[in-house]
This record gives sequence, C-alpha cells and structure tokens, in this order.
Amino acid sequence: MRFVHVADIHLDTSFAGRSEAVRRRLREASREAFGRAVDLAIREDVNAFLIGGDLFDGDRLSFQTERFLLEQTARLGDHGVTVVYATGNHDPGSPEKGPRPLPWPKCVRVAPDATPRRFLIQDRSGEPVGYVTAVGHATAQERDDLSRTLPRPEGDLPEVGLLHTQVHSSIGARDHHPYAPSELTYLLRAGYDYWALGHVHVRQELSADPPIWYSGSLQGKSHADRGERGALLVDLSARAAPAITFRSLAPVRWDTLEVDRLEGITSLDELERHVQVAWRAARTADPGGNGTEWMARVVLNGPCPLWAELRTAEDRNLLAGELREILGVLDVACVTDGVHPVVSIAEHRLRTDVLGEVLRLTEAVRQGDERLSQLDRSTLVGFTSDDSVELGSYVRRLLEGAEGELAARLFEDGSS
Repeated sequence: MRFVHVADIHLDTSFAGRSEAVRRRLREASREAFGRAVDLAIREDVNAFLIGGDLFDGDRLSFQTERFLLEQTARLGDHGVTVVYATGNHDPGSPEKGPRPLPWPKCVRVAPDATPRRFLIQDRSGEPVGYVTAVGHATAQERDDLSRTLPRPEGDLPEVGLLHTQVHSSIGARDHHPYAPSELTYLLRAGYDYWALGHVHVRQELSADPPIWYSGSLQGKSHADRGERGALLVDLSARAAPAITFRSLAPVRWDTLEVDRLEGITSLDELERHVQVAWRAARTADPGGNGTEWMARVVLNGPCPLWAELRTAEDRNLLAGELREILGVLDVACVTDGVHPVVSIAEHRLRTDVLGEVLRLTEAVRQGDERLSQLDRSTLVGFTSDDSVELGSYVRRLLEGAEGELAARLFEDGSS
C-alpha cells in the first residue's frame, strides 16, 4: 500500500491583523499546497490520501474552498485514490460543532467521531492492498485517548492508524492543546504498520519501527511554523521495510530573523541595510524552493541609538513596510521589545541605587555566584526539570543580554 499523509491544512484561516491582500494570498497558499499534495498523489500513483485532521481552521467554510475541495477529491477518485479523512479539534465532525457537511465524492471516507472506522484500500484493479483505521473528533475539545479505541489489527495486509492527537513526548506538543492525548508507548505496541498523526505542526518521526509520524502542517499558518512544510509519501508495499519520504509543497514559508549588533546604527537607511544583509545571509543558508514566497518576522535586539523610534508604532510600521519592499517578501512584522538605549553597564553596575543593585544581582546570577535553590520553579514557563544545574543554565539563558534592557526600563520608569 502506498499513500500520501497530510494533516493540519487549516483551510479558510482568517489571518486576522494582516492586510486583506496578505490574508487573501495566505488562504490561497493553503489551497495551493493541498492541490500540490493531490498532484503528488496522482503522479506517484498512490492508493490512498490520508488527512490527519484540521483540514479546516474552524466552522467557517467559504464557497471557494467548498468548490476547491470537491474538485480536488474528485480528481483523486478519478485516479483510483481513496481519501480517508479523520476530523480534528479545529474541524470536529459534529454537525453542530464543526464545518457544514460536504457532498463528498464516493472516494472519500470520513471518520467524524470517536467510533473507529476501518476502510479497505484497493489498487486500481480492485485488489486489496491494505486497511486504514481512522478515528475523529466529534467536538473541539476531545479529552479521551482515542488511540485506545482502535481495534488491534489482524491479517496479512498493511494496517494504518489515522488519528489527530497530542502524543505527550512529541516535539512541539506543548504548543498545542492536549486534545485526544496519547502515549507513544501504547502506539508502539498497538500492532499497526504505520501511524499517520496530525495536530502537532512539527514534522517528526516518533518511531521507526513501527513508523509513527507527524506529517506537520501542510502550509505554515504562523511564525511558529518555521521550516519546510509539505506531505509524507509512504510506501508499505514491503511491510518489513517501509519507505517514508518528505516532499516540500508549501508555496509560502515563514521565517524569523534575529538581528542584533545595532550599537552603531544611527539612521533608518543604515538599519534597513543591516537587516537586508542579515536576510541575505539567511536565504543563502536556506534559500527555499523556486518561487517560494516569505512571511518575515524581524526581531531586533540589544542596545541601539534608535531605540525610542523603534518603540513607536508609527515608526515601526514604516520600517516594516519599507523592509517588505527591500527584502522582496510577502509581509514583514517587526518586533522591537528587545531594543534599549546604549548604556555602559559596567559603569552603572557601580551605582549605589536600585539600578546598581539590580545589575549586580543579575551579574551574580549569570556568573553562577548567586544561589537559585530558593527560586519557585513553578513560575518558570517551560522549565520542568528538578536538576539545579539545569535550573542555573535556564535562568542564565533568560538573563543573556538582559542588563541593558533592565537599565532601560528603570530609566524609563524614573523619567515618568
């Protein structure tokens, strides 16, 4: 059995807060990526096309997307490809909670709720080549472990489990709601030849034997979705030697550019040239494919003579607009929370006021001279270890470059 595995397409995302032109292009990009996945399935002559949930972003379903989906799935049916779609938390299968039902072509099989459905997959001649057992979300907040509802497979043909789930140990799991939570240890021994997962947007292999994969989001939805996005092409024809290949399909990619060393920047032109050089270096390292469009977020950090202007929304918006043209990207967002005045930290550390005390304490923590054993670890977002050495490293990373920002904030408070 050969199939394409996609998930987290999020069609009709609103992309609120962006210009209408950018919002329209991003919605088009999601459909374009899906169309490319369909092209891949047809070109590779696969038997099935698996959708691991969040095909839609919510209950809104535009006429354009409705027409598009019915045409694309009909194309798959015309080429003998069975589509199996398991609903997720953004597109639950309940008519009251999810998008309106579509008159899917006969090739489409839907798992809309927690009842497992086992679908026979055939080749073009009608010969059985495998089975896909799928389970979906009936509501937007599925709390049960749906993986445990799937029956243990038996037989000589490949068996695939299709599910929208948060596997606790997966990379990026904490960035998503813990809906339909599952345990990797259970998936490993459940008896399936492949698990096709959705929900976590980071493409990753959780296990090689048996293969357990998140395909990642098909087209990036936000700046959290960095890196290449696309589909997995899976071949289980030889059950003992499965082949999984990633294919990059997203026409629009998201990237975050961290820019520092701003101490000598004294004009808008100098700042824009500095960012442009950093962007070119990033694109040399990761050029993207032919025709790739970019959504850029430029994060400025550190001391800068222009810090006051960069903290002003009007000036920041002007910078973003000009950078969009200079970098040749679809859109730019500028983040300037990390810029601060150019100050002499060494001199201010000698002060006898609150600023001097704060800077000395920060330096002591950074150097490891200040004990952190009394620190309430529950207040540290993202830190879960009980190791005091790891705690020190974690806090020192947080304080990297923080003295200038602390000084700037105290100066601002003192002048207000």
